[in-house]
Amino acid sequence: MRNRREVVKALAGLALTAPALAQMGHGNPVMAGSKPSGRAVPPKPIPWEAGTCAFCGMPIKTPEGSWRGRTFPKGFFEQTYSQIAFAEPRPAPHDPQQQVEALHFESIACMVNYAWVHGIKDGEEATFYVTDRGSYDPARPQETVRLIPARSATYYWGERMMVVMNAHLLAFASPKAAQEFAEKNRAQHGRQHFYSFQTLLDLAPLPEMNLVALLAKHAGLLGEGMDHGH
Repeated sequence: MRNRREVVKALAGLALTAPALAQMGHGNPVMAGSKPSGRAVPPKPIPWEAGTCAFCGMPIKTPEGSWRGRTFPKGFFEQTYSQIAFAEPRPAPHDPQQQVEALHFESIACMVNYAWVHGIKDGEEATFYVTDRGSYDPARPQETVRLIPARSATYYWGERMMVVMNAHLLAFASPKAAQEFAEKNRAQHGRQHFYSFQTLLDLAPLPEMNLVALLAKHAGLLGEGMDHGH
């Protein structure tokens, strides 16, 4: 886990992160450049019914009906589901007595930010996975979540695209699939950019809803009872 000095320094510089994310990586889709040294850990089962995001605490499954005063389209949460699978069980984030084989996230940015705060690295007894949006069907959300290694995905950023946590990010199995999605949604999404996983890691912490409070909480600077304000 990063020490408090590192996190405080990062919190002070967050105002610069969002513009950087919007300005970098435009043009043709790019492939990930990270090269993990360890063996890949297979993805673990997804706890759709009871699972919550290890970073922000939101459900990983789209709530039915109204949730915290809002309603969401079918499949809205699942399309950005992400996972960190471990080679060996580790203590759960909020219960050290419990061991977990994986951590679950409802946003790509949540996974990257959690890993940044806690010093987890892809390829070091852990493998990062993201949902391939290209093969995903919102009408059959849990059935069509196909996990692909985060290191090999191409990431699409749309300025006006709405996904959970306002992260504006989706993952695709290939640059071609990301490009086709971008062309189809150019008018609705405004500015569009493409990223490799290594670029996301380099830009971490990634801007998303209530980011400063969430980073401070995971760094131990805030208590467990905070309201995330989603």
